[in-house]
Amino acid sequence: MGLFTKTKQVDENTYEIDLTNDTVASSDSVKFSNINEGAAKKIVALQSGIDLIGNSISTLPVYLYKRDKDGERVKVEDKRNYLLNASPTDTTVAMNLKYNIVKNLILKGNSYIYIKRDRLGSILSLEYINNSTMSIDKVIYTDGTFGYQYKFTNAKGDNIVAKNHEVINIIKDNVDAGSPFGKGVLESGQELINIAKAESKFTYSSLEGVNIKGYLASANKVSEIAKKHLKESWRKFYTGSDKNATPLLEEGLEFRQLNLKPVDVELLQNKEFTIKQIALLLNIPFSYLVDSASSYNNSQEESLRFLKQTLNPYIRLIEENLNKYLLTEIEKKEGYFFEFNTTELLKASVKEQIEYLDKAVKGGLMTISEARRKLNLPYVDGTDILLIPVNMAYIQEGNINVISTSNIDNKTKEGGE
Repeated sequence: MGLFTKTKQVDENTYEIDLTNDTVASSDSVKFSNINEGAAKKIVALQSGIDLIGNSISTLPVYLYKRDKDGERVKVEDKRNYLLNASPTDTTVAMNLKYNIVKNLILKGNSYIYIKRDRLGSILSLEYINNSTMSIDKVIYTDGTFGYQYKFTNAKGDNIVAKNHEVINIIKDNVDAGSPFGKGVLESGQELINIAKAESKFTYSSLEGVNIKGYLASANKVSEIAKKHLKESWRKFYTGSDKNATPLLEEGLEFRQLNLKPVDVELLQNKEFTIKQIALLLNIPFSYLVDSASSYNNSQEESLRFLKQTLNPYIRLIEENLNKYLLTEIEKKEGYFFEFNTTELLKASVKEQIEYLDKAVKGGLMTISEARRKLNLPYVDGTDILLIPVNMAYIQEGNINVISTSNIDNKTKEGGE
């Protein structure tokens, strides 16, 4: 029999879980209602998962790029890079902004950023907006089109009314593509979070007052006064303000414990199952939320899976919204775009890096200087050279040419060196 044997809906927002278990002496029940952010953060596995995703993305730089005529990506020097990676406002840092964006997307399905511009339209700051202060109204324009009007309170306490293009509304899992309202795990995972909350409370109460099974024994006959005191002491042990206090034994009475333990094993099994469900809810590999050994032998492979499976949906969603709201129409047509740099997430161990760079240098893919730079080593004169593998062939204009030391010697002589 499981820990939660009965679940009954009391009203629209309240459920009652019967925590009665065969091994528990007395029954207890816990009622819960719609989960808010504060309650959700008390679920350790859930908060750990949010921190894992939020911190991973908040440490990634995001830059403005442009495609040149050859299709190559070129980083653009722009103030928007500073706002997104250093200080979005005078009082905040970019890492906190990005973390809260991700946190709100996970929990609530929406994240809001107010774009403050000067009279010429240049962006001055990107201000995080608390979801609890936001209200959205649909607006129908005279030409038949529609948009949204945002009303919120900013960090200074000012009540702001903003137009559609002044607020970045990042939406996750909305009911339809046109809805401005998303859905986070507080809604989609409400039942699971409530069970985890009740489970934590039950586990705590069980461990706080575990009833050890046993019996009392005495070599001599126990007096009526001692029996009376014992009953009173035992009553206080189970009820009242002195609940879980240690009973006093008189006249040589001894407590002898039976070799029966409480529901420790079942509690742990239920806890592990709940953590697995939370991992599925957050789309995180289970190994990332527990201390047990990872099921993946290659750490880089695991990091790649975490990036693709867990982080990439948030990264792409944020990138698309930055492109939509922070770029002018001319910039969009000219090929400008924002993109996160995920290199650090896939950074291999030092040994793996050296092996990779060694092959890249010997294969003629990069210079020794470029390889040293990848390892954060200082520049050394004479290392800006590209090694050429010998005894290899290349095809040029339909002819097969073999690279050999003699070819290299001839080229050197032709160059007058």
